[in-house]
Amino acid sequence: MDSMQACAPGTRKMTIQTALAGESRIEVSVSDSGTGIPIDKLKAVFDTFYTTKQKGHRTWLSIVRTIVQASGARSGGESTRGGSVFRFTLPLIKTHPA
Repeated sequence: MDSMQACAPGTRKMTIQTALAGESRIEVSVSDSGTGIPIDKLKAVFDTFYTTKQKGHRTWLSIVRTIVQASGARSGGESTRGGSVFRFTLPLIKTHPA
């Protein structure tokens, strides 16, 4: 939400999508229409307490990465002209009929 503060009202957008990623995984992507992240800073945003903000910390990406990795999933991010996109995949759970 902070990255979209400079966006004009009515243009701020956050999208969460899911899609099958093969037969045994699901991909979750979270994108925003914010300012984006410089390419050279993209990997650092997952480090604990790394921030480009004047006030506060950006610890949530580090926490999310830890949870995602603990589940055996993969994660990553990219910066686009219209904001940022973070994706992670999770294994699907097989259910058995009762």
